Amino acid sequence: MKQKTKIVLLSLLLAFSAPSAHAWTDKDTFWETLYLSAHVADWGQTRDIAAQCSEGYYYETNPVLGKCPTAQWVNTYFLGTALLHASVAQMLPSKYRRLFQVGTLGMELNYINSNASIGLRVNF
Repeated sequence: MKQKTKIVLLSLLLAFSAPSAHAWTDKDTFWETLYLSAHVADWGQTRDIAAQCSEGYYYETNPVLGKCPTAQWVNTYFLGTALLHASVAQMLPSKYRRLFQVGTLGMELNYINSNASIGLRVNF
């Protein structure tokens, strides 16, 4: 098993093994859904990078993914980080949960906008 895959699996195991005593609300679901929607768009754009980077058109700037990731590694990374995000949001106290969700949503929207501005598309 590749080292990157082991790291993602260990992160997921740790995230799901921590109990949560913090109530989840409809607003939490709304914000998590917004985040995950943006995350999926970023995922698709990153798959577009993976499809074109060997031709020299684009390269990935996320150091975890590497400059020219495979579609399989992109899928593993984004699925793992989506699950990890939802787990962290669930474990956080409600007053910090919203900051986490909105802050990471803002980051994702920035990535999507930057990717779109250079011509990347959501590619599944």
